[in-house]
Amino acid sequence: MTRSAQKEGERFFTEAAAKRLGKGWCLGPDREKPDFVITEDEKQFGLEFTYLFAGPQDEHGSHRKRAESDTQKAVNTLRAEYERNENTPLAVKLVGDLCRENIDEIVPILLGLKLSAKPFGHQDRFEVDKGPAKLSVYATRAIHADWFYVNHRVGGVDRKPLERITEAIEYKAKKLPRYRENTGLEDIRLLIVADRRMNSGKLYLEGPPTLDLREFQVVYFFSYPEYVSVFT
Repeated sequence: MTRSAQKEGERFFTEAAAKRLGKGWCLGPDREKPDFVITEDEKQFGLEFTYLFAGPQDEHGSHRKRAESDTQKAVNTLRAEYERNENTPLAVKLVGDLCRENIDEIVPILLGLKLSAKPFGHQDRFEVDKGPAKLSVYATRAIHADWFYVNHRVGGVDRKPLERITEAIEYKAKKLPRYRENTGLEDIRLLIVADRRMNSGKLYLEGPPTLDLREFQVVYFFSYPEYVSVFT
């Protein structure tokens, strides 16, 4: 069975948290409620995973995350169009107005640059100005393809996420009886991840705050990739 992108992300961040903590966590197979049963030094615990987002939110989730996801889908479509015509991995950074008029100009220009004939690491920069504002494109011949929109990776950091962390704990704590029943374990922990590579995850917890863990044995707050705060 093919692993979903969501489970791949959960496993990636959980393994990264273990590495940051210096822990030898052995993650079991993908599952739900909780997301993992982890073995550490012959002991087991259940781990539930959740993301934390900055900025406005509603019943449908984070506004910023939704915008980032929609934009990345458009960028991925652009990459697929290029790769149907040219089998050359590129690292492409887009900065500025990602309107349809500008997007439609990108692939023909990239193909005209003939980057497949350039050495690895060679970069070309050009601007597209067909919409309300300009779009700058930085294209580098690379070993692995990586296309992204820079505007969604540059922004301010929310340094007071304590209320949102508390809300996440309270929400997940309502499901603790289910987690214990499904695993047969009393030791259930919560991993809260803020991905600071993106604007939607730019959260930084200052100081050693006190948290009500609501019967979780441990709560981890991972401000990826910088640090993991551990609350017991």
